[in-house]
Amino acid sequence: MTRIEVTAQLRRDLVTAAVALLAEDGLRAVTHRRVEQRAGVSQGTVKYHFGSLDGLIAGVVEHMVEVEVVSVLVVPTDLVEAAMDSGEVPAEVWRRADAVVREMLERPGLVRARFELYLHAASRPGLQDVIARGRDEFVARTTESLSGVLPGGDPREGASVARMVLALVDGMLLHHLSAPHQSILDDGAAWLVGTAMAAPQVADLVVQHRR
Repeated sequence: MTRIEVTAQLRRDLVTAAVALLAEDGLRAVTHRRVEQRAGVSQGTVKYHFGSLDGLIAGVVEHMVEVEVVSVLVVPTDLVEAAMDSGEVPAEVWRRADAVVREMLERPGLVRARFELYLHAASRPGLQDVIARGRDEFVARTTESLSGVLPGGDPREGASVARMVLALVDGMLLHHLSAPHQSILDDGAAWLVGTAMAAPQVADLVVQHRR
């Protein structure tokens, strides 16, 4: 591998180690020594590649966003229009929605790490800023994916609907993590599709409420 590839791999290894420690023992477990030991690298590697533990945590959040963005439900406009016209959701949309739910729920370690960070962010403004930037990226991607559903207008309306989708995803993940229930597996896809199809009405309500 080239030097750039080696550096990228080391950063991924450190982030993976940090996620595992977060999931197992919480934020207190994420120390320079434990992360480096878990990743199988020499002492000082975290500081060299991320500058500090805060920098590493920022890297963890960026990784979470990258994973989540890939699983955003993107539905082609023609399928959206077909669903709106007929009232029937095309099989391809169900297939994509089911895949998104499976992807979300098949990463329990990443989900636990996510909520560990949320919990600690309540008293750490710096961590709140990192998480806020990550959410903004997710919202931007989700807003783009909803473009075929939402009418033209103020982009804030699309962002507001995207945050509703994010709140649904957070809720589904938290419920499944804290007390798994079969309905999340059985009906999660319908919740996602229903939320997306309700987007135009929600956008209208956002406009009304802001008047």
